[in-house]
Amino acid sequence: MNTQVLSPTDSAWQECLNDLPHDFYHLPGYLELEAQRHCGHPEAIIINDGEQVFFLPYILRNCHQTLDIGRLGGEPIYDVISPYGYPGMLVNLAGQNQTFIDRCLKAIHERWYEKNICSAFLRLHPIINSYIDPKTSNPDRFLICERGDVVICDLTNDYELIWKQMRANHRTKINKLRRAGFVVRMESVDKYLDVFIDIYIETMSRVNAHTAYFFTRDYFEKFCQALDDRLQICVVEIDGTVAAASLVTESSDIVQYHLGGTKTEFLPQSPTTMMFDYMIKWGQQRGNKYLNLGGGLGSSSDSLFHFKSGFSDRVGTFMTMQSIINQNLYHHLTQLRAEALQKTIAEFESTSFFPVYRSC
Repeated sequence: MNTQVLSPTDSAWQECLNDLPHDFYHLPGYLELEAQRHCGHPEAIIINDGEQVFFLPYILRNCHQTLDIGRLGGEPIYDVISPYGYPGMLVNLAGQNQTFIDRCLKAIHERWYEKNICSAFLRLHPIINSYIDPKTSNPDRFLICERGDVVICDLTNDYELIWKQMRANHRTKINKLRRAGFVVRMESVDKYLDVFIDIYIETMSRVNAHTAYFFTRDYFEKFCQALDDRLQICVVEIDGTVAAASLVTESSDIVQYHLGGTKTEFLPQSPTTMMFDYMIKWGQQRGNKYLNLGGGLGSSSDSLFHFKSGFSDRVGTFMTMQSIINQNLYHHLTQLRAEALQKTIAEFESTSFFPVYRSC
């Protein structure tokens, strides 16, 4: 097997994506943006073995620089995370067999151990990585966990069938919105970015979202630059006022409802219902195969998931991979972090958060 570690400026990164179905989460520009947000370094591993190809993007973080744990001498200790969203691994059709994937993960585990990487937490793609069976994973290297379901609309079905199978209450709301004069369309990012940001921040504040979801304007501007023509803004409007807006991405036959929000005054009308219906039709007209509406808050089966599931009964599984690469380093960081927070190791390790030393 031939293994390379790539930086976003390496031409091999984009060349690999040109040959593999991928999503925007795998783009070098997006990795650079997310690495900046996480104070890390963007990298990707590509492994070739004959006709088999494996590609994994990730963010490398220096624990000395990103953890408040006081004394941490010696060589730098690192950990690995995925960028926000559903990146996961890209494996070509020839490589989608358990033997090749296991060999790749073993090689990555060994390489990361040599590089003083103590842990890794990776998010998988519910569509691109749907062939992965968590029951066949090797927990000694990477434990694959099912985190929840996401709602996926099959855009290869006739729209009439999708409409018929849509929850009756959703169809009623969509018809009411139309009669009331609401209109929905895709718009250019440049024209509506400010409007989207205002609505998004209002929504996140209203639902008391975690601070991690409050992206800055600079982040959004760089996000638009990284995605370029893969990104649109969907708006629902009435009498010149935007009631709801969302960032919609398109890549390799996959449409993603990325981030969105609704003005508080329009919540009773539920304009997002009309938006999702339009995204289905828009995605179909452009020849896409899937629309990922995402899941609930934190991938839980809550009211948000219930709302989204009214558009499709098809779900994909959101999975993650995690690994303690170096047990000694992992325990060392956990102990130092517990001391810094004046907690016992037992108290600190009671959380399900991974890696545990970043849980507070």
